[in-house]
Amino acid sequence: MVFLFRDRSDINLLFLVLLSVALHFHIWMHPPMVIANESDGVLAYILVHYIKSLHPIVLTILFQIIILSQAIRLNVLMSKLKMFQQVSYLPGFTYIILTALFPFWDVISSGLVANSLVIWILVKLLRLYDQNQPKSLEFNIGLILGCSILLYEPIAILIPVVLFAMTIIRPFKLTEWLVLLMGVTLPFYFIFTFVFLNGSLKDFLHYLPRLDWKNPFVRPDLNVILALIAISIQLFVGLYYWNDQKSRFIIQVRKYWGVLLLVLILTLFQPIIFSAQALYASAIVLTPLACFISFGYSVPKSLFIPNLLFWTSMAVIVYNHLA
Repeated sequence: MVFLFRDRSDINLLFLVLLSVALHFHIWMHPPMVIANESDGVLAYILVHYIKSLHPIVLTILFQIIILSQAIRLNVLMSKLKMFQQVSYLPGFTYIILTALFPFWDVISSGLVANSLVIWILVKLLRLYDQNQPKSLEFNIGLILGCSILLYEPIAILIPVVLFAMTIIRPFKLTEWLVLLMGVTLPFYFIFTFVFLNGSLKDFLHYLPRLDWKNPFVRPDLNVILALIAISIQLFVGLYYWNDQKSRFIIQVRKYWGVLLLVLILTLFQPIIFSAQALYASAIVLTPLACFISFGYSVPKSLFIPNLLFWTSMAVIVYNHLA
């Protein structure tokens, strides 16, 4: 199975669709749940009031569209930036496997939908390297980030990522940083103005990200434990091969991977920092996680390790949905 996605043929787009349909087989019998906490932002409100009541068939198709669009968009990003030695469909392949592997990512949640925003921010952010006049792009990055926080508050964890990326990708220029910060704060400025003119200033606090430190791993079920073990093993394997390959990348690509590594580290702690949605909020770790795990599928010349990782994941997925 893995060897099919090592090829760069466009027929692999069809294979991605078939893979997603096969791995999420259970949603054709029981439609995906819609999980959202309205305190997490506008996106959660839309899911609760407009999406949750849709027909089960519509929810099933919508879930597949979300998963596939994100997997393909991530794959295109990795290919265009030459993040791997060889262009393949393995980042999208890995992304789809992960969404089926962990039960909290196998639903329509605010975190899963917000992954589209995370990928969008990364697309803009990683384009900064070769920009001669970057201010408009920097303002757009800040504006997208600010609007994304209003849509889904836990995306605020990407603020350090954006600042770190500005530090290593661009030479420091105060004007560029001010332009970026103006973009981030502009949506909140409009919200503040609206609240100031129409209500109490205390209402403005509801639009700011709220930290809620809790441990989400309280008596986890066996299927959660098995999924976490499988993901951890794949991540360690991926990081091993990434570390082996990173010296072969050009400086520009190394900087990109440095940004993605920070995204991975921060988003791994998101369920603890923004714990209102518990492990459902961890869905935005999917993007960097899929990127690094992809090395475990793409680098080994022998297919033994990639196939072992794949079939182990399949066993956990089948157990989670049939046990």
